[in-house]
Amino acid sequence: MAQADAPPANPSWLKRLGLFYVCATLIALAGAAILFYQISKATPTDPGALEVKVARFSEQAAYKTRPPKALEQALRVQLPHRIDHMLSSPGGFYWYEFDFTTLPENRLEALYIPRFAMNAEVYLNGERIAFFGPMTGEFAERNWNRPQIVNLGPHMVQTGQNTVAIQVRAFPDYLAGLSSVWLGSDENLREAYRSRYEVQVTSVYLSTAFVLGAGIVLSILIGMGKSRSGLLMLLAATCFLWGVRNLAFLTTVPPVGHGTWIQITQGGLLLFASLIVLLILLYCQVSRKRLEWKIWWTYSLSFPVLLLINENWALRLVAYYGVLGLCMYTWNVYLLVLHGNSKQSLAPHAFGFGLLCFMALSVSDLLFLAGIQPFDGYFLNQYMGIAMFLAMSYFLIERYSNMLKESDRFNETLQGRLMEREAELAEQYQRLQKIDEDKVKMAERQRLMADMHDGLGAHLVAAIHHLQSSNFNRRNTLNLLESGLRDLQLTIDSLEPIEQDLTTLLGAFRYRISDSMRSAGIRLHWAIDEDIPAIPYLDARNCLHVLRIVQEIFTNILKHAQATEVSLEVSRGPKYVGVQILDNGVGFELDAQHAGRGLNNLKQRAASLGGSIDMSTATGLGTRYLLKLPLTIQT
Repeated sequence: MAQADAPPANPSWLKRLGLFYVCATLIALAGAAILFYQISKATPTDPGALEVKVARFSEQAAYKTRPPKALEQALRVQLPHRIDHMLSSPGGFYWYEFDFTTLPENRLEALYIPRFAMNAEVYLNGERIAFFGPMTGEFAERNWNRPQIVNLGPHMVQTGQNTVAIQVRAFPDYLAGLSSVWLGSDENLREAYRSRYEVQVTSVYLSTAFVLGAGIVLSILIGMGKSRSGLLMLLAATCFLWGVRNLAFLTTVPPVGHGTWIQITQGGLLLFASLIVLLILLYCQVSRKRLEWKIWWTYSLSFPVLLLINENWALRLVAYYGVLGLCMYTWNVYLLVLHGNSKQSLAPHAFGFGLLCFMALSVSDLLFLAGIQPFDGYFLNQYMGIAMFLAMSYFLIERYSNMLKESDRFNETLQGRLMEREAELAEQYQRLQKIDEDKVKMAERQRLMADMHDGLGAHLVAAIHHLQSSNFNRRNTLNLLESGLRDLQLTIDSLEPIEQDLTTLLGAFRYRISDSMRSAGIRLHWAIDEDIPAIPYLDARNCLHVLRIVQEIFTNILKHAQATEVSLEVSRGPKYVGVQILDNGVGFELDAQHAGRGLNNLKQRAASLGGSIDMSTATGLGTRYLLKLPLTIQT
């Protein structure tokens, strides 16, 4: 992990960091104050309550159904008392006996035992009044972490001297002993019992539930594909291992044998510690070549082997490996602080602070295992579940907050790139549009040149040849020039911006033809429906085709029909627009000769428009033309 590229500290970051540690310290102190307040309530407060701190002690090889006589002369020991001798005891049965005197005014209604390990029986004046777990057989009921209270009936306690004997069953290499014992009023002792039960059992349930809930949420997110981060998977695994570890405090009836259960729970604790170190090494991006990884591999591979060799070594392994784990955690805190400063992120500091709290409580637990702390003390690091939950919540919140910030930055970058790309595409589009416009203009020039060559040019050439010939006729020359002029007018009309409007196109033709119709004495009728739609394919070329069809029809009428009236009607059909031209001229008999000569040119032009044209006529009945223009051209 390189630290050389860490950004220089800035006042804003130092302020945030200082504020974080102030808030974290206040939260830790508040949690400690609540915990120790609850612990203080677990001590009876009634001045009349009797705390037994001295008892006669005897070790027995076999289970006894009554207190042995030897207890009367047994050695006296101070309570609380440990009998596991640094976790090396082979197990067995141990008796504690003490006397107390009661007067009629005393309220000795209950007996309260904060801790014993693991199973026990209580005798009052030689009679068994309570038992906790089986005293014989292989089965072990795990009562070591649960306080017990025994109600003393009104006739059980005698006025004067009474004797209480407690037989404790201990198991090989496991906690064994008896705490101090209290006698007093049922009300006061039960209140202390409830307070201790909340500290030793209920709070552990809540702590475990918080962490397991976080693990379930992480598993759901990972299963749904919301995140495939290896760090989050490790975090979820540590949550579940913490739950397995806390089963040692919560389960009284294990599903497997005592020895196997110890291996599972204590192995879960050591594996939890191993995964925490792995998580931090990966999170801080420590190089695989560094010494930390070699230590972690040695730690992680050695304890499973030792744990499986001998189940009775479980608690000793936890003590030894716990000390080694604390050393690794100390270095991990240093790595987290460096990583947090290099990234200027509070999440590594939150992990480091939580790890410091966990280490402090773990030191207390190791002292308890070593017999340095009294037997009626408390295991404390199981309460770190809530702190772990808060640290993980902060980590996830900051992680997803950073993801959102990265997403915003990515969106801004993407938007900038899109704008640049849009500008490039707009520029390319303008270039392509300019090229297309140039192509259109070139095509239009070529079309105009071809139209003028075939139309006006042909008429002018014919007129010139006619003028140069010896058979010059002034009238014929004038007709040729007039035809060329009309063709030029049609070409000009086709270039008008009519926007696919057939009505406007025909209106321009009407304006051109009106003088010729009046000069010929022909009355023109013009009728166009109001709902004629725009025809999308009426560009300049197709407009010219329409105009030439109509012009040729009117030219034939002027030259040959001898008509006095001509009507043009435009109507809309379901699939086409019809242009009908009808005259009242002399008409003619429609035969193959007339049809081939008259309609061939018109039909070719109509076909180029995707339409058709029909002509009907008879001698003396005039002539009718019907041009059908489709509303759309089928492609």
